[in-house]
Amino acid sequence: MKMKKAQSAMEYLMTYGWAILIVIVVVAALYALGVFQVGGQGVTCSPCFSNFAYVDYSAGTLLIRNGPQDISSVSVASVPVGATTAATSATPGQDITITAVPTTGNPVVTVTYTVTASGLSHTDTATMHN
Repeated sequence: MKMKKAQSAMEYLMTYGWAILIVIVVVAALYALGVFQVGGQGVTCSPCFSNFAYVDYSAGTLLIRNGPQDISSVSVASVPVGATTAATSATPGQDITITAVPTTGNPVVTVTYTVTASGLSHTDTATMHN
């Protein structure tokens, strides 16, 4: 009779031991990915640009990366007014620096550009969160 109780106890410990081990591994993996980090910088732009990759934003300077097309006639506007860029064209993957983005509130930055291959004009917008 004691042998059956011992076997039952071992099966119980092994079953739940593996389950606890799996939970510990999952929690460790989530911790390593930074899921449990509190504070820090939140989302900087949301919604962000759809045709440009967000690179960085700090102290009124926004850095975005051009998508897969050559573009020209690049202009920038913001609400409230202020944002500017020196770039007039960009090649695929080229970074575009936008300066004087208002640093208070949630300014909306609009980039207007022309795709060189088609000659069509496009507008892309992002809301920055200060």
